[in-house]
Amino acid sequence: RRLPADLRLRTGLRRMKEPSEIVKEAWNLGDIEFERTESFRVPVARLFSYVADLRNLPSWRQEVRKVERLSSGEGAAVPGDSFVLDVLQGDSPVEVRVEISALEKNRLLELEISSSSYRALELYRFEEDGGNTRLEFSFKARRPGLLVRTLALFMGSAFREDLDKKLASLRSAVEERESVRSRLRQYGAAVHERLCPAFEEARVSYPPAAVLLLGLKQERVLDVYARGRGGDLAFIRRYPVLGASGTAGPKLREGDRQVPEGVYTIDELNPNSRFHLSLRVGYPNAFDRARAKEAGRTDLGGDIMIHGGDSSAGCLAIGDKAVEELFVLAADCGLANTRLVLSPVDFRKRELPLSCWNRAAWTEELYDSIRIELADLPEAEAGLSGGLGA
Repeated sequence: RRLPADLRLRTGLRRMKEPSEIVKEAWNLGDIEFERTESFRVPVARLFSYVADLRNLPSWRQEVRKVERLSSGEGAAVPGDSFVLDVLQGDSPVEVRVEISALEKNRLLELEISSSSYRALELYRFEEDGGNTRLEFSFKARRPGLLVRTLALFMGSAFREDLDKKLASLRSAVEERESVRSRLRQYGAAVHERLCPAFEEARVSYPPAAVLLLGLKQERVLDVYARGRGGDLAFIRRYPVLGASGTAGPKLREGDRQVPEGVYTIDELNPNSRFHLSLRVGYPNAFDRARAKEAGRTDLGGDIMIHGGDSSAGCLAIGDKAVEELFVLAADCGLANTRLVLSPVDFRKRELPLSCWNRAAWTEELYDSIRIELADLPEAEAGLSGGLGA
């Protein structure tokens, strides 16, 4: 039996071999190792400083939700520094400890990783290459158990694809980044062509004076309302929510996978999202923080986005075409003139299900404020609610 070419089992790592091929040397003994070499169009000092600052991990490793530095000091990392990572493994959060075991500036970074299920080494070697950087990366599971070995044998291609995604995310994080302006140049004309007919039909001038986005969790839709100067809000367009997690009820803490509920600002446009483009939701708001303080909750979470793609945990994924439209619309209207209402249900049509009646008493105050926001909004028109722009 032979392992896929991307996997190798051997009894020690002293020198990185050629990364193009990783082969089986022994099944019964040794460690499991993955290797990859990639070129980055950035100076070696920039790539090294980014990778060596482990606080950047959540920006290029999707499974890492939070990083806490255990060792004292706020300066550059040094050997012996240790960190605790909150990592999402499937649907479950797992605590992973990381220690910097070796560090040579602009040359080498070695990390010792441990959790309840495995121990591993990650090694990064950096080599200057004509103004660019050649990065050699290896991952070695130390003394892997039967489960890890079995997964390595039968899921080699999945491991390879996961590693490729991590390195692609790292590349997008450090290489030349897009700006909001460059994204508007890229998508603006096409979006205007798609959006302007809907605004003309609603008799709202473009760009509008104000935009209200309404996310309905049970209905899994995101509706767009807009008004011209001195006018009332009019329904413009409906997008299906392609990916979201959680149930009815507000977000309470980091890791609960809930989509927030309430009235929020749109704080930022991200032209370099891992999910094409994204709009950052102003969660937690003042109401969320006040209720958390009353209950003694300290870690409310954050980084709630409306983004592209079709999957999400705690955010709203609406597809790439749809997020292009919202991105351009919010930029044209102005973030200060854009609001978001997130509701568990469409209170114009129905009330909360019985399963929500045992929520904290303050949720009724929250839902009353949402009902007020929805009361004067026209309902989505049947002819315009077919998931345009998804």
